[in-house]
Amino acid sequence: MKHPALLLAASLFVSVLCLAQKSDEGVHAPDGGTVEMFMSILLPPVPNAPFTSMVTAEWTKVLEDGSTLTVQNRRLVVRDTAGRIFQERRRLIPKDSQQEPDLLRTEISDPIKHQKYFCRVATKICTLEDYVGPDVASAQPVGTQEDDYGTLIREDLGKNYVDGVETIGTRETRTLNAGAIGNDHVLSIVKEIWYSPKLGINVSVKRVDPRHGTQIITVTEINQGEPSPRYFSLPAGYTVVDHRSKTGDRSQVAAGEHR
Repeated sequence: MKHPALLLAASLFVSVLCLAQKSDEGVHAPDGGTVEMFMSILLPPVPNAPFTSMVTAEWTKVLEDGSTLTVQNRRLVVRDTAGRIFQERRRLIPKDSQQEPDLLRTEISDPIKHQKYFCRVATKICTLEDYVGPDVASAQPVGTQEDDYGTLIREDLGKNYVDGVETIGTRETRTLNAGAIGNDHVLSIVKEIWYSPKLGINVSVKRVDPRHGTQIITVTEINQGEPSPRYFSLPAGYTVVDHRSKTGDRSQVAAGEHR
Protein backbone atom coordinates (compact mmCIF):
# COMPACT_ATOMS: atom_id res chain seq x y z
CA MET A 1 0.00 0.00 0.00
CA LYS A 2 1.33 3.39 -1.02
CA HIS A 3 1.91 5.98 1.64
CA PRO A 4 -0.78 8.78 1.69
CA ALA A 5 1.94 11.43 1.49
CA LEU A 6 3.27 9.87 -1.71
CA LEU A 7 -0.26 9.84 -3.21
CA LEU A 8 -0.76 13.50 -2.31
CA ALA A 9 2.60 14.46 -3.82
CA ALA A 10 1.79 12.58 -7.01
CA SER A 11 -1.61 14.27 -7.22
CA LEU A 12 -0.08 17.72 -6.79
CA PHE A 13 2.53 16.94 -9.46
CA VAL A 14 -0.15 15.89 -11.95
CA SER A 15 -2.20 19.03 -11.16
CA VAL A 16 0.81 21.30 -11.67
CA LEU A 17 1.63 19.47 -14.91
CA CYS A 18 -1.95 19.92 -16.20
CA LEU A 19 -1.89 23.62 -15.33
CA ALA A 20 1.42 24.02 -17.12
CA GLN A 21 0.02 22.31 -20.21
CA LYS A 22 -3.16 24.43 -20.12
CA SER A 23 -1.18 27.64 -19.73
CA ASP A 24 0.53 26.84 -23.03
CA GLU A 25 -2.91 26.81 -24.67
CA GLY A 26 -3.73 30.37 -23.56
CA VAL A 27 -6.09 31.48 -20.83
CA HIS A 28 -8.15 34.67 -20.51
CA ALA A 29 -11.32 35.96 -18.97
CA PRO A 30 -14.46 36.29 -21.14
CA ASP A 31 -14.30 39.14 -23.64
CA GLY A 32 -17.32 41.08 -24.86
CA GLY A 33 -15.91 42.02 -28.26
CA THR A 34 -17.09 44.99 -30.33
CA VAL A 35 -20.70 45.85 -31.09
CA GLU A 36 -21.99 48.29 -33.74
CA MET A 37 -25.58 49.46 -33.99
CA PHE A 38 -27.59 50.01 -37.17
CA MET A 39 -30.40 52.41 -36.34
CA SER A 40 -33.34 51.95 -38.72
CA ILE A 41 -36.06 54.49 -39.49
CA LEU A 42 -38.07 55.90 -36.59
CA LEU A 43 -41.84 55.46 -36.72
CA PRO A 44 -43.89 58.16 -34.98
CA PRO A 45 -47.50 57.24 -34.07
CA VAL A 46 -49.13 59.52 -36.65
CA PRO A 47 -52.92 59.02 -36.64
CA ASN A 48 -55.01 58.81 -39.82
CA ALA A 49 -51.99 57.85 -41.91
CA PRO A 50 -52.15 54.04 -42.12
CA PHE A 51 -49.79 51.99 -44.27
CA THR A 52 -48.26 48.56 -44.76
CA SER A 53 -44.73 48.31 -46.12
CA MET A 54 -41.45 46.45 -46.34
CA VAL A 55 -38.32 48.15 -45.03
CA THR A 56 -35.00 47.15 -46.59
CA ALA A 57 -31.74 47.97 -44.85
CA GLU A 58 -28.30 47.61 -46.44
CA TRP A 59 -24.98 48.21 -44.67
CA THR A 60 -21.64 48.30 -46.50
CA LYS A 61 -18.31 48.69 -44.70
CA VAL A 62 -14.90 49.12 -46.35
CA LEU A 63 -12.25 46.97 -44.66
CA GLU A 64 -8.58 47.84 -44.12
CA ASP A 65 -7.46 45.89 -47.20
CA GLY A 66 -9.93 47.78 -49.41
CA SER A 67 -12.46 44.95 -49.65
CA THR A 68 -16.08 45.44 -48.62
CA LEU A 69 -18.51 43.69 -46.30
CA THR A 70 -22.22 44.12 -47.05
CA VAL A 71 -25.16 42.85 -45.00
CA GLN A 72 -28.87 43.49 -45.34
CA ASN A 73 -32.32 42.55 -44.14
CA ARG A 74 -35.93 43.08 -45.08
CA ARG A 75 -38.79 43.38 -42.60
CA LEU A 76 -42.50 44.15 -42.36
CA VAL A 77 -43.65 47.50 -40.91
CA VAL A 78 -47.32 48.40 -40.37
CA ARG A 79 -49.24 51.35 -38.89
CA ASP A 80 -53.00 51.66 -38.52
CA THR A 81 -55.35 54.67 -38.43
CA ALA A 82 -55.10 54.93 -34.63
CA GLY A 83 -51.31 55.26 -34.87
CA ARG A 84 -50.55 51.76 -33.57
CA ILE A 85 -47.36 50.29 -35.03
CA PHE A 86 -46.38 46.69 -35.75
CA GLN A 87 -42.88 45.90 -36.92
CA GLU A 88 -40.55 42.96 -37.32
CA ARG A 89 -36.91 42.93 -36.26
CA ARG A 90 -34.73 40.60 -38.32
CA ARG A 91 -31.08 39.64 -38.32
CA LEU A 92 -28.69 41.26 -40.81
CA ILE A 93 -27.35 38.64 -43.24
CA PRO A 94 -24.84 38.70 -46.15
CA LYS A 95 -26.26 40.59 -49.12
CA ASP A 96 -25.90 37.69 -51.56
CA SER A 97 -27.56 35.19 -49.22
CA GLN A 98 -30.64 33.44 -50.60
CA GLN A 99 -32.00 32.76 -47.12
CA GLU A 100 -34.66 34.77 -45.32
CA PRO A 101 -33.23 36.83 -42.43
CA ASP A 102 -34.07 35.22 -39.09
CA LEU A 103 -36.99 36.85 -37.27
CA LEU A 104 -35.66 37.95 -33.88
CA ARG A 105 -38.74 39.66 -32.46
CA THR A 106 -41.90 41.57 -33.27
CA GLU A 107 -42.97 44.85 -31.67
CA ILE A 108 -46.45 46.29 -31.14
CA SER A 109 -46.67 49.94 -30.09
CA ASP A 110 -49.93 51.42 -28.82
CA PRO A 111 -49.69 55.20 -28.22
CA ILE A 112 -53.25 55.38 -26.94
CA LYS A 113 -52.68 52.83 -24.16
CA HIS A 114 -49.08 54.06 -23.73
CA GLN A 115 -47.69 50.56 -23.97
CA LYS A 116 -45.36 48.53 -26.17
CA TYR A 117 -44.82 44.78 -26.52
CA PHE A 118 -41.46 43.24 -27.45
CA CYS A 119 -42.15 39.63 -28.44
CA ARG A 120 -38.94 37.57 -28.76
CA VAL A 121 -39.09 34.45 -30.89
CA ALA A 122 -36.29 32.58 -29.09
CA THR A 123 -37.94 32.77 -25.65
CA LYS A 124 -41.61 33.07 -26.67
CA ILE A 125 -41.93 35.93 -24.19
CA CYS A 126 -43.61 39.29 -24.84
CA THR A 127 -42.22 42.01 -22.59
CA LEU A 128 -44.75 44.77 -21.92
CA GLU A 129 -43.17 48.17 -21.34
CA ASP A 130 -44.16 51.82 -21.21
CA TYR A 131 -44.37 53.31 -24.70
CA VAL A 132 -42.23 56.32 -25.53
CA GLY A 133 -42.51 57.29 -29.18
CA PRO A 134 -40.18 59.37 -31.32
CA ASP A 135 -40.90 63.02 -31.96
CA VAL A 136 -42.88 63.94 -35.05
CA ALA A 137 -41.08 65.80 -37.83
CA SER A 138 -40.35 69.49 -37.43
CA ALA A 139 -38.98 72.07 -39.85
CA GLN A 140 -35.18 72.22 -39.94
CA PRO A 141 -33.56 75.40 -41.33
CA VAL A 142 -31.33 75.09 -44.38
CA GLY A 143 -27.91 76.69 -44.39
CA THR A 144 -24.80 76.36 -42.23
CA GLN A 145 -24.63 76.03 -38.45
CA GLU A 146 -21.45 76.00 -36.38
CA ASP A 147 -20.65 74.64 -32.93
CA ASP A 148 -17.64 73.54 -30.89
CA TYR A 149 -17.36 70.29 -32.86
CA GLY A 150 -17.56 71.63 -36.40
CA THR A 151 -20.27 72.56 -38.88
CA LEU A 152 -23.60 71.27 -40.15
CA ILE A 153 -24.72 72.18 -43.65
CA ARG A 154 -28.34 71.42 -44.53
CA GLU A 155 -29.46 71.55 -48.20
CA ASP A 156 -32.96 71.41 -49.67
CA LEU A 157 -33.13 68.77 -52.44
CA GLY A 158 -36.67 69.58 -53.52
CA LYS A 159 -39.44 67.06 -54.08
CA ASN A 160 -39.40 63.55 -55.51
CA TYR A 161 -41.43 60.35 -55.49
CA VAL A 162 -40.26 57.22 -53.68
CA ASP A 163 -42.32 54.09 -54.35
CA GLY A 164 -45.21 56.30 -55.50
CA VAL A 165 -45.15 58.51 -52.39
CA GLU A 166 -44.34 62.22 -52.62
CA THR A 167 -41.31 63.15 -50.55
CA ILE A 168 -39.18 66.15 -49.59
CA GLY A 169 -35.41 65.71 -49.81
CA THR A 170 -32.70 67.02 -47.49
CA ARG A 171 -28.93 66.53 -47.49
CA GLU A 172 -27.08 67.07 -44.23
CA THR A 173 -23.28 67.26 -44.16
CA ARG A 174 -21.81 67.13 -40.69
CA THR A 175 -18.11 68.09 -40.58
CA LEU A 176 -16.20 67.31 -37.40
CA ASN A 177 -13.04 69.28 -36.71
CA ALA A 178 -9.82 67.38 -36.02
CA GLY A 179 -9.79 66.33 -32.37
CA ALA A 180 -13.54 66.83 -31.89
CA ILE A 181 -14.17 63.17 -31.01
CA GLY A 182 -10.62 61.83 -30.93
CA ASN A 183 -10.16 62.03 -34.72
CA ASP A 184 -6.79 63.30 -35.96
CA HIS A 185 -8.25 64.47 -39.30
CA VAL A 186 -11.42 66.28 -40.31
CA LEU A 187 -14.41 63.89 -40.66
CA SER A 188 -17.41 64.44 -42.93
CA ILE A 189 -20.67 62.55 -42.37
CA VAL A 190 -23.35 62.87 -45.05
CA LYS A 191 -27.04 61.99 -44.81
CA GLU A 192 -29.56 62.15 -47.64
CA ILE A 193 -33.13 61.88 -46.40
CA TRP A 194 -36.43 61.73 -48.31
CA TYR A 195 -39.37 62.43 -46.03
CA SER A 196 -43.05 61.82 -46.71
CA PRO A 197 -45.26 64.54 -45.16
CA LYS A 198 -48.36 62.38 -45.69
CA LEU A 199 -46.97 59.34 -43.84
CA GLY A 200 -44.80 61.30 -41.41
CA ILE A 201 -41.79 59.01 -41.94
CA ASN A 202 -38.51 59.00 -43.85
CA VAL A 203 -39.09 56.61 -46.75
CA SER A 204 -35.48 56.73 -47.97
CA VAL A 205 -32.29 57.36 -46.00
CA LYS A 206 -28.65 57.13 -47.06
CA ARG A 207 -25.90 57.64 -44.47
CA VAL A 208 -22.23 57.83 -45.45
CA ASP A 209 -20.00 57.80 -42.39
CA PRO A 210 -16.28 56.92 -42.57
CA ARG A 211 -16.53 55.39 -39.08
CA HIS A 212 -19.34 52.97 -39.96
CA GLY A 213 -19.55 52.76 -43.75
CA THR A 214 -22.64 53.33 -45.89
CA GLN A 215 -26.15 52.58 -44.64
CA ILE A 216 -29.17 52.67 -46.95
CA ILE A 217 -32.75 52.29 -45.72
CA THR A 218 -35.68 52.18 -48.14
CA VAL A 219 -39.40 51.78 -47.50
CA THR A 220 -41.02 49.87 -50.37
CA GLU A 221 -44.26 48.11 -51.30
CA ILE A 222 -46.17 50.91 -49.57
CA ASN A 223 -49.91 50.28 -49.28
CA GLN A 224 -51.73 53.23 -47.71
CA GLY A 225 -54.89 51.30 -46.87
CA GLU A 226 -55.96 50.23 -43.38
CA PRO A 227 -53.95 47.14 -42.34
CA SER A 228 -55.46 43.96 -40.94
CA PRO A 229 -56.10 44.11 -37.17
CA ARG A 230 -54.36 40.72 -36.83
CA TYR A 231 -51.01 42.50 -36.81
CA PHE A 232 -51.85 43.99 -33.42
CA SER A 233 -52.69 40.71 -31.70
CA LEU A 234 -50.03 38.99 -29.60
CA PRO A 235 -48.63 35.73 -30.98
CA ALA A 236 -50.32 32.62 -29.60
CA GLY A 237 -48.43 30.63 -27.00
CA TYR A 238 -46.29 33.52 -25.76
CA THR A 239 -46.04 34.57 -22.12
CA VAL A 240 -46.44 38.26 -21.23
CA VAL A 241 -44.05 39.76 -18.68
CA ASP A 242 -45.23 43.16 -17.45
CA HIS A 243 -42.35 45.61 -16.98
CA ARG A 244 -44.35 48.83 -17.01
CA SER A 245 -43.23 51.29 -14.36
CA LYS A 246 -46.74 52.02 -13.13
CA THR A 247 -47.53 48.39 -12.26
CA GLY A 248 -44.94 48.09 -9.52
CA ASP A 249 -44.74 44.29 -9.40
CA ARG A 250 -43.70 42.31 -12.47
CA SER A 251 -46.40 39.82 -13.28
CA GLN A 252 -46.66 37.03 -15.82
CA VAL A 253 -49.79 36.00 -17.70
CA ALA A 254 -50.43 33.90 -20.75
CA ALA A 255 -50.77 35.72 -24.07
CA GLY A 256 -54.43 36.37 -24.74
CA GLU A 257 -55.10 37.04 -21.05
CA HIS A 258 -53.38 40.40 -20.91
CA ARG A 259 -55.25 43.60 -20.22
